[in-house]
Amino acid sequence: MNEDGGVYIHIPFCASKCAYCDFLSFETEVRRGGKWPHVIQEQYVQALLAEIRQHDFLDAIIDTVYIGGGTPTTLPSPLLCEVLRQIQGLNLATDAEITLEMNPCTDVALSEYKAHGVNRLSIGLQAWQWDLLEKIKRSHTAESFPQIINDARVARFDNINIDLMFALPGQTMRNWRESISQVIELNPEHISTYSLTPAEGTPLWDWIEAGEITLPDEALDRAMYHEAISMLTAAGYKHYEISNFAKPGRESRHNVGCWRRKHYKGFGLGAHSFDGVCRWRNTRNMEWYINGYGLRKDIDVLTEGDAMAETMFLGLRMAIGVSKQEFYDAFGTTIAYIYGPKINKLIGKGLIVDTGDRIALTPRGLDFANQVFEVFL
Repeated sequence: MNEDGGVYIHIPFCASKCAYCDFLSFETEVRRGGKWPHVIQEQYVQALLAEIRQHDFLDAIIDTVYIGGGTPTTLPSPLLCEVLRQIQGLNLATDAEITLEMNPCTDVALSEYKAHGVNRLSIGLQAWQWDLLEKIKRSHTAESFPQIINDARVARFDNINIDLMFALPGQTMRNWRESISQVIELNPEHISTYSLTPAEGTPLWDWIEAGEITLPDEALDRAMYHEAISMLTAAGYKHYEISNFAKPGRESRHNVGCWRRKHYKGFGLGAHSFDGVCRWRNTRNMEWYINGYGLRKDIDVLTEGDAMAETMFLGLRMAIGVSKQEFYDAFGTTIAYIYGPKINKLIGKGLIVDTGDRIALTPRGLDFANQVFEVFL
């Protein structure tokens, strides 16, 4: 990485896995009848620190760091603080955004993490109703959530994201409105809303296949999405990306960087990286990773056509859309020259709009975003 960019750090441990989760993560309590002992976490952190230390960032300035998982705060705080101290040794911008993902729990060392440079929290609430959380095997209740937010404020965090999910098994529109209303009352700076998407290989997928549970139909899914847009924008949140809402100036800088194809380096098990020309990932094998093997696998060298396509379907995720001038500056040609017929067809369907200097999704296009993206693949 030889230009300003971001860093992603993967912590693949969770106290327990949610029924819908297909992320690369492991339960610390139960795994195939056994346990992930503390020593494995210690070995993982030492391998992670070694990987970070051996990387040469040249003159790059790191302006965002995102620590995700898994649940990073599942690590004992001394181990997580070791990682945070190593991050502080990087060439960080003076105003670098350093995000830490966490689940709602009251025993997290928030003041320690703040003292070690974390300045943004991303907290997974998902739903306000215990029966809905229980159905997707979340390990928390919403009742203590206001205290968690208060603890974060006491620890002087002034940039908090809360994740919500809709189209959960048994969820009604009334449930969804209550979840949104309760979160608005907590006054976070950022709110993310995601439609539950079953992933093959998860318990949720198996339950659906067996007919044990059903999800809300597509009409209710879309109605919930539009209700979120209506309620959150009315509450002063800017709908700046398909699934994300923020108070002015509180957009996730790390995620915006990814959607705009900024360079980033991933550290940790299975972490992905992008240097503007290539994408690659680390091994997903824990033993290999701990022993320092497989740190640059599945290297994908992008063609100019690949880069153009990424610019379109990633950029269109954002409400602001894709800048025609920036596309020309990057590729020396126009969007119209490369994609003119496709653009015109999408405009004719009411899925995108040409504002003169940008191409962006329409409100209708938000509901068919994946179909729009496929046009550019």
